[in-house]
Amino acid sequence: MKTNLKAKSVVVVEDDPTYLHLWGRLIRDAGIQKCATFSNPVDALKFMQKNRVDLLISDILMKEMNGYELATAAKKSNPKIEILLTTGYETDLSRYDLKGLRCHLLHKPYHNLGDVCLLLQTLLKGKNVFEEMDEDSFSENIDNPDVTEWTL
Repeated sequence: MKTNLKAKSVVVVEDDPTYLHLWGRLIRDAGIQKCATFSNPVDALKFMQKNRVDLLISDILMKEMNGYELATAAKKSNPKIEILLTTGYETDLSRYDLKGLRCHLLHKPYHNLGDVCLLLQTLLKGKNVFEEMDEDSFSENIDNPDVTEWTL
């Protein structure tokens, strides 16, 4: 059964306007038509509580609410949502409560935009991302096995 990416819905939360614009372009390039972008995570959460969303892409470090808090809240209202968090910093996951939060962590800067698009498409199609992507591009976090870290 073929998944129609045009019917899938994505929310992007990023407080850096350059990355917010880049995500808009990457999502269009991936063939996804339904995308809402936010620079404020609180506004994004309100939107997600009222609308069906298939994929949340969020920066981790933001002022109003961090990406883990946003992802956890999004999962409560929609347990099937896929989560892709992004960061430009070395992230110490031990300072966050990640119990039960299965997610992907994509490190900035992105080096292969084609692979980022492939990751988006694979997540939205519900396919096994580990079969679709180069095995050198991801690793399991030792302390948090539900978090897959990506360098693309």
